[in-house]
Amino acid sequence: MPPNSSRCQVLYIWPYLEWGGAQIYFAGIMKLARERYDVHAVMPKGSDEKIVGYLQRLGVACEFFDVHVDSSPANSVWQKITRRLRNVYCQIALACYLNSRPLKHSILHLDIGPWAWFGLLAYLSMRSNVFVTLHIAVLKLSWLRRMEWKLKFRALSLIPGFHLLASNRDMLNSLKSYLPDHFLASVPVAYTGIDVSEIQQTLELKLDREDLREKYNLPAERCFVFSLAQVIPRKGCLVLLETVRKLRETNPALFFVWIGDGILRKEIEQRVEQEGLQESFRIIRPAEIGPERLDLLSLVRLADIFVHPSFSEGLPGAVLEAMALGKACVASRVNAIPEVIRDHETGLLVPPGDSTALAGAICELIFDPALRERLAKAGQSYVLMHFDERNAAKVTVDYYDRCRRGL
Repeated sequence: MPPNSSRCQVLYIWPYLEWGGAQIYFAGIMKLARERYDVHAVMPKGSDEKIVGYLQRLGVACEFFDVHVDSSPANSVWQKITRRLRNVYCQIALACYLNSRPLKHSILHLDIGPWAWFGLLAYLSMRSNVFVTLHIAVLKLSWLRRMEWKLKFRALSLIPGFHLLASNRDMLNSLKSYLPDHFLASVPVAYTGIDVSEIQQTLELKLDREDLREKYNLPAERCFVFSLAQVIPRKGCLVLLETVRKLRETNPALFFVWIGDGILRKEIEQRVEQEGLQESFRIIRPAEIGPERLDLLSLVRLADIFVHPSFSEGLPGAVLEAMALGKACVASRVNAIPEVIRDHETGLLVPPGDSTALAGAICELIFDPALRERLAKAGQSYVLMHFDERNAAKVTVDYYDRCRRGL
C-alpha cells in the first residue's frame, strides 16, 4: 500500500544496526497498522540489508538517519564513558532528524529503553504521541540506580504523550515499583507473536532434509539440535558450546547448529577449531541463508530439537516459531519464557547457565521419542492458539487509536 499523506503517520524507530526479535515484532504490528495509518520505519544508515528488504517487501517505507548506537560490550571505564557520550549524541541527532517532521499529528513507536533515552523520550512526548514497548523485565539494580530509573519512569508518566506497552506479563510485573499504579493499570500487554500464515506456508512446503543438509554443509545421519539467536553472551552461546563438549563423546550422533551472528562468533569458531568440535557444532550466519523469511523457517524445520539457553529474555520469537513449526524445545527458566513453555507440558525448562542440566534435557528428548513428539505437538498447539502476532498488533493499534482520541 503506497504512503498516503492524508493519513496519520506511524514511525517505527530504532537506533542500532543489528536486527532481531524487536524488528520482527514491529513488522507484525506494521501489517495491521498500515491499514489505518501511513507506516514508516526509521533506522540508521548501514542497517542490515535483510531487515530493510523484508520491510520493503511488506510495503513499508524505510528512512535512514546518519548515526547509530554502539551495542558492543563496554569493558572499561573509558568505553562506558564514550558509549554514554555517543548515546547522547545519537539522541540529539535523532531529535534533529525528527524535528523537521510535523510530529504533532504523528505516532512514534520506538525500540529504546526509557532509562537510557529519557531526554529524547521526554522531548518527543511533549510534541507527539510516543509509544515504547518493553520486552525484558527490569533487572535487579543498586539502590541508587533504582531511584534514578524510578524518577525517570515517573517523570515520563506525567507527560500525556508518553505511552508504554509490555510484550509479556513478566515485563509488566517488573515495572510495579517504578510506575504509579494508575499509569501501570493503563499499560497493555501486547504479546510477542508469530506470523501464523508464514508458519502454515512453511509447513506446507515439502521438507527435503537431504537438500537442506547439503545446502548448509551439514553432516548426514545426525540428530540436529538447533538454536537461533544473536551470538552474544546474553543468549547463552557459550553455555551451548560447553554442552557440546559434554555430549560429543557420549552422544556422537548429535550435531549442534547455532543460527546467527554477533560479537562472539569468531571467538566461538576459533574454540571449535582448537578443540576439534567441527564434527559436532557449527554456526550458520544469516548471510548464508536466503533473503526470504521462508528460507530461515525452512532451515529451522531441519531441527530435531530446538534449544534456547539464554540468561535473560523477553518472550523470544525464535522459540515461538520453533514451537509453531512442531519442534520440541528446551529453554532457560528465565523471565517470560515460562509463559509459553510449561515444563514437561509444552517443552522443557532448565536453569540458566547450567550446561549439565541442558545436556540432560537434550538427552531426555533424544532417548524418549514419545516425550519429544508429545511436547512438540502440545507446544505447537499452544503457540498457534495463544501467540498469533495479529493479537499483539490489534492490541497495539487499538491503543494508538485510544491515545489519539485521548481516551
